[in-house]
Amino acid sequence: MSQLLLQRKSVTIAGTALLGTLVFVLDWGFKVAGLKIPFPFLTFLRFDLLGVLVLVSFFLFGIYSGFTTSVIAMISIAPRDPFSGFMKFLAEFATILGIYLVLRAKRPANGWWKATAVGSGILSRIIVMNVANVLLLPVFMPTFYTTYTAVIVLLPLFSIFNAMQGAIGIFGGFLLYEAIMLRLRSKSDTKPTPIEKSTS
Repeated sequence: MSQLLLQRKSVTIAGTALLGTLVFVLDWGFKVAGLKIPFPFLTFLRFDLLGVLVLVSFFLFGIYSGFTTSVIAMISIAPRDPFSGFMKFLAEFATILGIYLVLRAKRPANGWWKATAVGSGILSRIIVMNVANVLLLPVFMPTFYTTYTAVIVLLPLFSIFNAMQGAIGIFGGFLLYEAIMLRLRSKSDTKPTPIEKSTS
């Protein structure tokens, strides 16, 4: 039994390390290639696919793995812009936390509770990032946001961006997770993942 637990722990550590490395490579690859797509209404906000890998790590290995890959995303972005790195971490982990709280609250028998978890993840991201924007932007970016009112005026646009970016991460992460699990379900000793536990 202890050997099995050790093997599962080793798989979690190795999987988290692999996904964290992919987050780092993807971030810099998109940056160098100029593939990050700007949000049309606030062009300094850009869409990326880091959230997909962060959510995959959460779906496969749990909340601690999701937290770790979120931190790695922050570390990757920080050399270019420490504040943006922190905000990226906050956004991705808020998304994970919203999903986690719903999945932990009840074990659903159908897809409706999963849909609730998705909505919770997106809503959590929007709320956390709106609060962070109001509190932090005037402090760390006073040239562009001279007052709290200036930030509050833009909250609807920030909300739209975070809803879209959150949806990309969640649905992309879930599709990739399902593709991985299709290859693993034939192994009877595969550890149940957070999403599988929620449907058992």
